[in-house]
Amino acid sequence: MQRVKPKRKRWQSILILAGILAGIVAVIVLLVSLLGHRPVTRVSASRLPCDYNDSIKPFGSSVLYYDGVSIHCMNSKGAVRWSFQLGADAGFDCTDQIVAAWAGNTIYIIDQNGNSTYNDNLGEPIQFARAGKQYVAAVIGDSTSPRLVVKDHLGAHMDEEADAYKNLLMLDVGFYGQHGEYMWTLALDVFGTAANTLLNTFEVGKMNTGEVSLGSAITYAVLFENSTLRVINTRKMLSFNYRGTEDTTAAVLVYGWRLIGSDIPEKGNALMLFAPTAQTESDFDIRELRLISGTVDRRYSLPDTCIGAAVWNKNLYAVSAGTLYRASMEDNRFTDYALPLSSPATRFIGAMNDGHVIVACGSEVYVCELPQAAAR
Repeated sequence: MQRVKPKRKRWQSILILAGILAGIVAVIVLLVSLLGHRPVTRVSASRLPCDYNDSIKPFGSSVLYYDGVSIHCMNSKGAVRWSFQLGADAGFDCTDQIVAAWAGNTIYIIDQNGNSTYNDNLGEPIQFARAGKQYVAAVIGDSTSPRLVVKDHLGAHMDEEADAYKNLLMLDVGFYGQHGEYMWTLALDVFGTAANTLLNTFEVGKMNTGEVSLGSAITYAVLFENSTLRVINTRKMLSFNYRGTEDTTAAVLVYGWRLIGSDIPEKGNALMLFAPTAQTESDFDIRELRLISGTVDRRYSLPDTCIGAAVWNKNLYAVSAGTLYRASMEDNRFTDYALPLSSPATRFIGAMNDGHVIVACGSEVYVCELPQAAAR
């Protein structure tokens, strides 16, 4: 007697069909994701609606430009996102999210959408200002006995210092710490028997945490990584903790090299890019690069003379008149990509935080997207 197979229940068929459809949808989503996030393997460029000048700066994934009257924020395609009128003879500094601008005695704090969160007359000429994650610092008054004023992003008065800078020329100010709660200053003693640079560290609103004499070597950069201040002068890269105490065992000789770029992740070692000082002093004519990151200290020879270089996403990028070069940290040679520009590149302006660089071709300014993998 032949055995009759039981009929498959309807709900089982529906489940099988639903499973097949879900699998097809998953494959489609995966393909779309892969195609939508393919590494950029060639250089694209967009011209910005401005002429080249020294005021152009990266602003996160945007670009800031001061035209002598107003500051303009443009996206990477050249569209103006917002404009803010400052008046003549203004200056500005920015993080990825906040702008500190000044004109005469007036300070402006502007958010990433172009809204002023604070502006006020500080009563004395502003030499310069610096923006941080939480605060803005303004150096005001006489050039050899300045006063340092610190505000939060809404303008609340947080700190002030004058006595520490009597008979000193203020060189620079910056913020550090996980939330930008600490501040460093560099000042130059020009009245002593020999020029001497002083590093002061502060906890904002609380106290001066340290003062260090750095000697006569010119200090030009301060970076913060892995809870350490890297203070870079024309001879060495020095390391200090939060309180300004030096770790003498961590000093690195950088004589003959100048820092030209850096990439500092939230966690892990910073990537600090150097070029020979003699190749960066006037017209940039860079033929070598040096990358310092943790225990890594590598040198690279460029295929051509370049006008500038940057490090982003653990890759090195260098720009010549007509070519962009890329190499990963471990590569022994550079991959080249043609620059789609109307004329030879003449100036490397800076790197944005989203994989773009700003370059100039004479008076024209372009944003170029960086390739992330060698072209196939």
